[in-house]
Amino acid sequence: MSKKETAISTKSPKLTVPEIIDYCKNTLGITFTLMDEERAKVFLEKNNFFFRLKQYCSTCTEQTKSGKYIGLDFGHLVELSTIDMFLRKMLLKMTIDLEHYLKVKLVNDCQNNPADDGYEVVEAFLESHGSIRDYISQYGRLSCYGDNSFDKYVVSPSVWSFVEMINFGDFISFYAFYYDFMHMQCEYTKHFDSVRRIRNACAHNKCMLSSFRTVQGFKTDLEINFELLSGNIGIGNGTISTCMKVPLLNDFAVMLSVYTRLISSSKIKEITLQEIKDFFDGRMVLRKQYFGNYTDIKNAYLFARKVLEYYSTKI
Repeated sequence: MSKKETAISTKSPKLTVPEIIDYCKNTLGITFTLMDEERAKVFLEKNNFFFRLKQYCSTCTEQTKSGKYIGLDFGHLVELSTIDMFLRKMLLKMTIDLEHYLKVKLVNDCQNNPADDGYEVVEAFLESHGSIRDYISQYGRLSCYGDNSFDKYVVSPSVWSFVEMINFGDFISFYAFYYDFMHMQCEYTKHFDSVRRIRNACAHNKCMLSSFRTVQGFKTDLEINFELLSGNIGIGNGTISTCMKVPLLNDFAVMLSVYTRLISSSKIKEITLQEIKDFFDGRMVLRKQYFGNYTDIKNAYLFARKVLEYYSTKI
């Protein structure tokens, strides 16, 4: 079979909303008890589309050999997608705070370092990152929000202007480069993989709650893992170690640790973490009876809530 024939054979057919409902019932074994078919149709027409919802199927249950899900209701998918939406918004807010305070720290370290003129390190970075130089050369034309004021800094950018011209991924690359170039220690760079993953997932509207299973080969943040193991957070060490092998749970814990250490405003930390705790104790468990039989979901919630409480005591 040619590649073209293989691609055609794997294409899913385009379905209307009523056809999707039939597909859910007859092919996937999804029931419509928690949310009836009429409400499900309205949800698919006005709130979300099935390709996204289907990503939550494996969060709840396994498929049989015939392709049907056992005990899965359409209401489960809607509830997970709703919780996911609220969670993404809150975590994105935290990553935006982190980005700002990382910039504040970097600029201050630059300004207070007599060995740094603010320009040489940027030039050295751009020499090995030509695509970023190309990007900032077009910076003023790529945005409509007053960025023409940066045009005069493009030819020879300083640390304090450069961090405002680049995206988050390039910024954290520069952040790590800066401290290495200046032979300075920085406690945050080793946690950047987690911060970047969770920030990108939120910013690009990914289905974050699509799996709570451990991922083979995933690199757990060992420092945060050991911190939680020794922190007496109220759950067993085996559960902690297992949960830290789940990318979302690992990254959530890492981001909370970095957030509580880096953000200098106690008020911002207090308000933000209280908002997340209110969400965990309120909307997130509003329909907890839906997931009473799903061990992975319950363990993930317990771990995340305990980690959130642990780091809330650090502010």
